[in-house]
Amino acid sequence: MVAVFVIAIVAVSYIVSTRIHPLRGCPTCNATGRHFGSVYKTGHRRCRRCAGSGRKDRVGTKVFWGGTNNTGIFPKK
Repeated sequence: MVAVFVIAIVAVSYIVSTRIHPLRGCPTCNATGRHFGSVYKTGHRRCRRCAGSGRKDRVGTKVFWGGTNNTGIFPKK
């Protein structure tokens, strides 16, 4: 009984945290927004995964709230 209660509290806490903090750092560019070349190390371009913002939606943000398109602002319904 206690285990079910603890699991419920953890689940609700995660859902609330995805609403408060919907974004995470982009793992591809290490949250810099730039992707460095493999041949010319000083050359860089915008990261294709995060479109140069350095941020991505968390998985829970997409599942529970529909996502923010990596902006951190939820669309109006």
